[in-house]
Amino acid sequence: MADLFGNNNDNFDLSGSGNLDKLKAEEIQKVIMVEQQKAQLNAQIQEISEICWEKCVDKPSSKLGGKTEVCLTNCVKRFFDTSVVIAHRFNQMLQKSSSGQL
Repeated sequence: MADLFGNNNDNFDLSGSGNLDKLKAEEIQKVIMVEQQKAQLNAQIQEISEICWEKCVDKPSSKLGGKTEVCLTNCVKRFFDTSVVIAHRFNQMLQKSSSGQL
């Protein structure tokens, strides 16, 4: 765009806001990635909860039977083991992303 003197100022930026905009966009992308990962983890928690419930609880009652309790415990343990692996992988991905190795 031309100023009052006819100079083209499209690429001229005294404040350096172009760099700021780029940094803001990168920051927003990182936030979006983290939020997507949180959403995926929450979806996995919901899915595991449903799977464990369907697998272990035949008839809901006021107390859990021994067999149901063991089943739920084992299911939850498998879920936590899986969650640790997933969290470790996300951490590796974030480290690679921050070092530019993706």
